[in-house]
Amino acid sequence: MKRFVGLLLSIGLLFLVSVTQAQSRLGVLRCAYVALPVKDLSASLTFYNTVLGLQPVAVPSALANSQAWFNIGGGQQIRLIEGRADGGAIGATNSRIALVVSSLRQAEQQLRQRNPAVARQVGLAGKPVIYITDPDGYQLELSEGKAESPGFLQSAAKTLWKSITTVE
Repeated sequence: MKRFVGLLLSIGLLFLVSVTQAQSRLGVLRCAYVALPVKDLSASLTFYNTVLGLQPVAVPSALANSQAWFNIGGGQQIRLIEGRADGGAIGATNSRIALVVSSLRQAEQQLRQRNPAVARQVGLAGKPVIYITDPDGYQLELSEGKAESPGFLQSAAKTLWKSITTVE
């Protein structure tokens, strides 16, 4: 039995090391922020703060007149930068910001009260999503999900470590 457990632990450790090495080639951990050039900083600030309910983050004083930053959780931000020139239809590029909300139904109700055009569709994963558009034409996709939890590697490493260090 001990050999079997040892074999499983060895295989698990080898798998964990190989996956960790593959994912750490660049060392990317998460997205820090998305910067969006906007035409009218005041209108965009109102949309992101009032319609989406995002909380503004302090901007360095040298940038305060030309940028607005919002915390979206997990150490990530949306940064609005005034000075977008008209350069064609944004929607045509299929670019968007995708946000995960705790309750899609509740988010949709709140958004409809705030009067932006809300489009509900079934996403590629077969689950409902909501699309709204900000004053500059950027599309925002909202889907329902859970708060970020430890990923597979963190969970596997924790379980492996406990099994190695636990004394019977």
